[in-house]
Parts: sequence; C-alpha cells; structure tokens
Amino acid sequence: MNVNVDFYAGVVYFLNGIADDLFVPLFAAGRVPGWTVQVLEQIENNILIRPLTLYDGPAPREYVPLDAR
Repeated sequence: MNVNVDFYAGVVYFLNGIADDLFVPLFAAGRVPGWTVQVLEQIENNILIRPLTLYDGPAPREYVPLDAR
C-alpha cells in the first residue's frame, strides 16, 4: 500500500502531543476548504467534475488457464 502525506502527518501530530482522537478531525479540517470550493465550482458550472480515468499501466496480458500455469 502506498502511503500519502497523511501517514506522515499522523507522526507529526503524535510527536507534537496531539490526541489520537483529533487526527481525523484535523485531516478533515484541512480539506474542507478544498472540498467546498470544488462543490461551488461544480454548482457554478453545472457540471460534475471527475478526475480523468485513463489507464496508465502495463498492456493487458494473455489469459493462461490454471492448469497451464
């Protein structure tokens, strides 16, 4: 599993003596402005904004039956 900045933010919160129960509220509080702006932009433009879902992985491989593996 890949970790993001919030994994390391939890360590910083812990080292600064912030109670474990406040980790999630701090996470959400830092994102509420971005979430709010995104919703306002969607309402203003009357469109649902979604991230691009272009697959950027390796090419598909041929299926190999179980007994041939």
